[in-house]
Amino acid sequence: MTANHEIETGLRQTAERLLREKKVDLLLGYEKASLPFRTTPLFLTAAEEAERLVWNPFCTANLTVYLPRLFKAPADAREAKSAPPPPRVGVVLKGCDARSVVALIQERQVARENLVLVGIGCPGVADVQKAERALGGHEALGAGEDAQGNIRAVVEDGTEITLRREEILADACLECQSPMPSICDLVLGGPVEGNRTDAARRRTAEFESKPPDARWARFQEMLSRCIRCNACRQACPMCYCKECLLDQARPRLIGAGTDISDVAIYHLVRALHTAGRCTECGACARACPMRIDARLLARKLCLEAEDLYGYRAGQAADATPLLSAFAMDDPQDFLTEPSPSAASSPAEEVEQARRAK
Repeated sequence: MTANHEIETGLRQTAERLLREKKVDLLLGYEKASLPFRTTPLFLTAAEEAERLVWNPFCTANLTVYLPRLFKAPADAREAKSAPPPPRVGVVLKGCDARSVVALIQERQVARENLVLVGIGCPGVADVQKAERALGGHEALGAGEDAQGNIRAVVEDGTEITLRREEILADACLECQSPMPSICDLVLGGPVEGNRTDAARRRTAEFESKPPDARWARFQEMLSRCIRCNACRQACPMCYCKECLLDQARPRLIGAGTDISDVAIYHLVRALHTAGRCTECGACARACPMRIDARLLARKLCLEAEDLYGYRAGQAADATPLLSAFAMDDPQDFLTEPSPSAASSPAEEVEQARRAK
């Protein structure tokens, strides 16, 4: 039995107990999907259905994206009087998912006392696109994990192909420094060491080292593939607004089509709205059907938050969110003062002339 099989068995037992003892009304987990290399979110409400739960390298979704919807606040006082009490929700968490829960608690989108957090030390999840490319044109009919953690896929001609785990790990997992959940009520599986590499910094520095024209060309090439499906936004647990600023019709800030200027504004505004809040789970990049690296801007802003303010999103539930805090010694290098030699404004020139008289 592999480590993941043991975790899966423990997860099913835990879910069955929590539901049977009515400690939760609902448990969010994963179940087997109809296609290889995938799982699908499972909303479990019956203890006898706990056997549907699975745990494997294909449990990629960040399940915390559903939490704000489950704890939606009443629209007004009248609705609040008739609203049912908030549910008690159990949720299966990887390290990055746990950071998302912390961020949602900080921003008062979910109530900690209504959550039962089942943490799992995560050595990384598989990137579906990498796995499919590694098959070299073959079509997978089924896939599973061997004792070494590698993926064995059966393809259309009946042969079996082994995919090495480290070759198909998601990019976000290759950069992850905190695979253990930072907040949880119980933990399944043994401890997992985080990556000590500076892969995120190297990727960011590599892009920044290019000339401005090359960076803009790369950005345009990437955004030219965007079809404005909003999958990146829908998959992000930190994009929970009831109405997105970019969807407003009155006033309409950007067009709904794929004009490059509208697409650029969409991605830039979304990146700025997740600055200091992104937990680097990679859900946006995994959700994109056009294989756009939606983490390019978010990664840069995460590093800026860490370098300037020593802040990493989702590390501590009792910490003040970055953009809600202010200290007198905060870096202010982004503020500029006009130099003494700068040209005077027309108003200043009039005042200087008046004084000269």
